[in-house]
Amino acid sequence: MATRRSAPTKPTAGRIAKPNTALSMAHIMPARCRPCGTPGHSCPRRRIFTPLASRPGWILTRPLTGPWPKRSMIGCKTKDTNLSVPPVDIAIIGAGAAGLELARLASRANLRVVLFEQGLSNGRHLFQRIPLMVGKIIGNRKFVDSRQSVAQSAAAGRALPMLSGRGLGGSSRVNGNVAYAGPGWRYRQIFAPLGLDFDPILTQINHGAPRVASWSDALSQHFLQASQQPIADPDDAFHSASVLHVNTRRGWRHNHLENCRQTAKHENIYIIRRPARKITFEGHRAIGVQFEGGAILADKIVLAAGAIGSPDLLMHSGVGDAGMLECAGIDPLLDQPQVGQHLKDHANLRLAFSCPQYDTLNQKTRGVKALWEGVKFLLGRENSILRGPGASAGVNFVNDGNDFRIQLVHFTQDRSVVGAKGIVFERSQKASLGMYPLWPKSEGAVGLTPDGVQINPGFLTDPTDVQTTLDAMQTARALIEQMGFAADPVEGSDEAIIRQGVYSGYHLIGSNRMSPDAQSGVVAADFAVHGLEGLSVCDASVLPDHLSSHSYLPTIAMARMFGQQRGWL
Repeated sequence: MATRRSAPTKPTAGRIAKPNTALSMAHIMPARCRPCGTPGHSCPRRRIFTPLASRPGWILTRPLTGPWPKRSMIGCKTKDTNLSVPPVDIAIIGAGAAGLELARLASRANLRVVLFEQGLSNGRHLFQRIPLMVGKIIGNRKFVDSRQSVAQSAAAGRALPMLSGRGLGGSSRVNGNVAYAGPGWRYRQIFAPLGLDFDPILTQINHGAPRVASWSDALSQHFLQASQQPIADPDDAFHSASVLHVNTRRGWRHNHLENCRQTAKHENIYIIRRPARKITFEGHRAIGVQFEGGAILADKIVLAAGAIGSPDLLMHSGVGDAGMLECAGIDPLLDQPQVGQHLKDHANLRLAFSCPQYDTLNQKTRGVKALWEGVKFLLGRENSILRGPGASAGVNFVNDGNDFRIQLVHFTQDRSVVGAKGIVFERSQKASLGMYPLWPKSEGAVGLTPDGVQINPGFLTDPTDVQTTLDAMQTARALIEQMGFAADPVEGSDEAIIRQGVYSGYHLIGSNRMSPDAQSGVVAADFAVHGLEGLSVCDASVLPDHLSSHSYLPTIAMARMFGQQRGWL
């Protein structure tokens, strides 16, 4: 039977309403029975509740309760009615790695949190939990936003795939699951001028989550033996060859989504499964969020939609280069040309080689061999290929400040194609070495046109990156020879091979970078947007530069610093 709930104590904060309408008290519909879907009904039979799915034209909000998600939604209303929720202390846009960690920390500080996430996945699909299987959903729009970059003039004029995760956990549920926070000296190099000390946070991250060695085999051991390098500091684990560190538990993906499920105060978090359209302002103070089908007011707003989504939403809200916004049909609120600039990524190149004595994923993912790998995974065997990404080992090479990374990748593929069925391995008995500059100098931008967001990663636009990749290629060929193999012949000069062969490493950062002033970046050292009140950004877009070989744990470090500054830790 339908019931009415009293209005929140605060007369405005936390109400959801149709755009351009006054906020008012709302009638709350009863929860739907999960097995049968009937409002107000309770079936005796049970079913595991998977994604927080929404029907077209409906708004869903719910607390994060029990084994997450467990209870039915708190309310469900069509676009033609209003929905009332408790007062909102903080609205977080984006439930990726940073957004979930921020929501977890804020909830434990007894703040009422509304978390926006347009993706419907709950991050618990079987293929998201088995590390290797994400390759099969990487082209599925339920789990991944797939966009094309603009043509890259320095990369043979190619438009390249740019992928980012959808749903709870974001990219952290569809990436390679590799877990490297990065060396402390790199954080000090980047953040000391901003007055930030990440040492305590790095200690927490390195000891606070399951970081285990991925699977390895005889081919991995050959690579590790060949890639040993002299290191001045014996404690410098960052430059040591090793089996990949991954966030897993007993072989299953286990990262900060699980941490949020287990340790957040779920009763303090509500999810709105709708795309955020723009941030609303009173003067230069952010007061709310308009989303598809409604609007909400909040005391504080945090953008955590990633290196593409966060600048995109800022620009749609009138914050960005005024000339560009006017051309896109948006009225400028704050002329801030730095929004979307300084975009960086790891431009990834691979060299294939034949290894006839060794089965790779090209063979182990087919027929009886694939069945045996599945059995080993279910039995908890540590050498099952399903326990890690397609790569098994890597090393970061010192190179006079222009360091680079090389990883052993146990498959070959046509990288120009990301189909609906995900990565398709070739059948030949081959593997490859992937490589990229660790600290690239090349920069691109996220822009806005009348047709929508425009992504330009700017690959290889700085000649230093070309030379660093050439150095990495020569080192990779030497490693292949030391392993007893030969790199596949490729026509053209080494530089031509690089320009025609690089692809995104999917480690996008920097498009709202942190800086001491508005002339060189978008957010201050406290993550607040320069020139605005009540609005912050906290995700990979605020990183001034790359901090590690992979971007997941550095993004978590940003969320931890945000929470530490506000007394949430």
